[in-house]
Amino acid sequence: MIQDIAPHQYDLSYGHPVPQDQDYVLYIKSNQTLLRKKGEENHEIPRFSDFPEEMEALKKQAYYLFSIDGLRYFYVSSLLEKKAGEEYELCPTSAFRKMKPMHQAFAGITATQIHRWKESRKFCGCCGSRTEDSRTERALVCTKCGHTEYPKICPAVIVAVTDGDRLLMSRYKGRAYRGYALIAGFVEIGETFEETVRREVMEEVGLKVKNIRYYKSQPWAFTDTEMIGFFAELDGDDAIRLQEDELSEAGWYRRDEIPEDVSSISVGSEMKMAFKHQRI
Repeated sequence: MIQDIAPHQYDLSYGHPVPQDQDYVLYIKSNQTLLRKKGEENHEIPRFSDFPEEMEALKKQAYYLFSIDGLRYFYVSSLLEKKAGEEYELCPTSAFRKMKPMHQAFAGITATQIHRWKESRKFCGCCGSRTEDSRTERALVCTKCGHTEYPKICPAVIVAVTDGDRLLMSRYKGRAYRGYALIAGFVEIGETFEETVRREVMEEVGLKVKNIRYYKSQPWAFTDTEMIGFFAELDGDDAIRLQEDELSEAGWYRRDEIPEDVSSISVGSEMKMAFKHQRI
């Protein structure tokens, strides 16, 4: 999965280090990130040293994100607006799905999640005053009333519903992703994860489930989500009653009918392959 970057070491410790020339810098604007072109299939995250004319000014405004293997990552929101061209490209967040090596893809998409949070919390939700970076933790603090906002992380479940040798898969309606997906949904107030599994399966396909078993979790920065993966077994009738405003289709598929997914950047993809190849 995209966060599985070992043996590389990810360090999210909060601080205010001074940027160095070899550190990475991400210019993020309107859900696009400035990346250096590297062939037709891949891009890479630039370093401060790649922008000698702007370097010192960039360092003064850079916001520290995290480090990987001791190299630090920062983001900026100005000074690089006009760099897109032959050497650099403003890329959508989806570009990180294909970026290699994987630890750089993880760094890039995690940076965009922190950026979106900061951009959406410039003003206090209690009194409307400006917020500023906390000096002691990753948080935004209101300059007037002191209200503190932490990064946005939304818990959601994703569930592989099985019936013997069959797996339930669906396709989303009205989304860019057109591949097969598992049933998923956000946790509501007052719900346990297991209750969310039962509710989402019933809402989206009209099925009951039993023997709900935790698989693993994944930070999914593309949607500010923490995905909690489960396997569950069909309980009773297998007739699907589709929630048509959410899904375009859903059906039961035998192991040999499940398409191969070599990317495995998401917990959902890993769960599908674990079932297909009888690893679970």
